[in-house]
Amino acid sequence: MKTVGVRYGPHLVAFSIGYVVFSYASVPGVIVDEFDVGYTAVGLLMSAALASFVVVQTIGGRLVDDRPTLPILLAIVVINAALAVVLDLAPSFTSILGLRALWGLVGGLAVTVCATQLSRVYEGPTATWHQGLNGAMFTLGGATSFVLTPPLVAQTGWFGVHAVGALAAVPAIVVLWGDRTRADRTAPIGTSTSDDVRQHGESRSTDGGRPRARFSTLRNRVVLLAALCNVATLGAYITLATFVTAYFDDLGIVGPVSAIALFVAALGRVGGGIAVLRPDVGDGRVIAGAAGVGALGLVTLTVVDGPALVALLLLALAAVSLPFGAIFKTTATATSRDATAVAIVVAAGNVAALVLPAVTGWLRDVTGGYDGAFVLLGLLNLVAAAAGLAIARRD
Repeated sequence: MKTVGVRYGPHLVAFSIGYVVFSYASVPGVIVDEFDVGYTAVGLLMSAALASFVVVQTIGGRLVDDRPTLPILLAIVVINAALAVVLDLAPSFTSILGLRALWGLVGGLAVTVCATQLSRVYEGPTATWHQGLNGAMFTLGGATSFVLTPPLVAQTGWFGVHAVGALAAVPAIVVLWGDRTRADRTAPIGTSTSDDVRQHGESRSTDGGRPRARFSTLRNRVVLLAALCNVATLGAYITLATFVTAYFDDLGIVGPVSAIALFVAALGRVGGGIAVLRPDVGDGRVIAGAAGVGALGLVTLTVVDGPALVALLLLALAAVSLPFGAIFKTTATATSRDATAVAIVVAAGNVAALVLPAVTGWLRDVTGGYDGAFVLLGLLNLVAAAAGLAIARRD
């Protein structure tokens, strides 16, 4: 029997995690006033979470490789809900910074467990579609927070910035709790042996978690290519999402541009999953094509003017978001140690997400514009396009 929690629980978890990771960024001025800090401190709140995203991957893969994923996913979303409330009760900036770092361990583990769960439930093009949908739900959660948080905080003064993420977690808790006792020995959707799913995400590892096997995963050519693709595409996505408001402010454009940008990114991630549903389009070709379009769009931003800049920036954001599902599907099927492979790719992408926004800010301060950053991101995506073609030759 196909159950809601097994098939769609990861997507609901992703939405709640995305809400919490981005919600504070919609009201930076409130944070400055509430805690008497500068805007550099506001940026540290994202860095604290993303640094923990990277750190937790060192244990994330090993935790999930040899265990069912569903109980772990349920624990993650419950802790996420509790910490979302605690974050808004923090009495000082130092405490909220520490809590964001603690929450980041949960958020980073959620990315790995969601991707691993889906890789064990679905296969083929359907798996890519659901990986893309999962990425879109992370982004959609962030976009929703950009819409809801400002008017809410206008009424409360502060409380609710993160805490609403606890409400966003309730649907995930309900559906995962309903499936918590189901068996985990059925076949993935789309196989000829069964139309059921492996409700807890049965482990694929047969090596007992030996260190040698983990190192072989790190040396796997497809995993390394996927990691390179995630460095370029996730790094560009986070960088563009971080600076889109400031960029448009420089152009004299005002409005809910951050929310619009994240909605566009969500559509891009869904679009990548839809693309591979065509039998003649493989994951590698999706990665290569999207990264190529992203590279062209980013570099072109340095030579065009006027209203076209708005459309071009949103196009670039959609393009670098599109390969998400294909990258994670490719990663999870490259080796029997699926969770370790996903953890490696997640860690690589989030290191880039930590470094590239800081580099972009430095280039903005030094040059007075974003052209240098656009060229850098464009070149990285050109490399990702080449890596995608290498993956396509192995499809």
